[in-house]
Amino acid sequence: MATQFNHPKKRAALGDTSTLHLRVPPDPRYARTVRDAIVGFAGIHQIRDEDLESLLFAVGEALANAIEHAASRDDIEVLCEVDRDRIVATVIDRGKGYRQVPTGIVPLPGDLSERGRGIPIMQRCTDFFDVLSLPDRGTAVRLGRFRRPAENSGP
Repeated sequence: MATQFNHPKKRAALGDTSTLHLRVPPDPRYARTVRDAIVGFAGIHQIRDEDLESLLFAVGEALANAIEHAASRDDIEVLCEVDRDRIVATVIDRGKGYRQVPTGIVPLPGDLSERGRGIPIMQRCTDFFDVLSLPDRGTAVRLGRFRRPAENSGP
């Protein structure tokens, strides 16, 4: 696993985005590593718990899809970027890709269905969601939340 991190204090002076860059093997055992890295990164940037929980849920789905469906042994890249307005995670695999990328709001499958919940869940947990996929080249799933102002805890 490889990790790169652009420290926020160095980047803040430039008014730029701070970025976390991970590469993990396509193995479910690394999902916890990705989650922990994003939690630490978001903590430095004071991302609200509600926004982080929703984003982490969506990233977990994107990572699970990349592991299961990419059919590749190449590392999966996870990028997480924070600026003053939003936090964005991108999960990139170099697998088989989609023949047809889902468009619009994808409905949840029926209650008894065992598959097909990943994209609908990712869409519902994020403020913006994009999929770029090229057959036999891979898929990039971009998930983001706008930063909401902190709630005041007192007068």
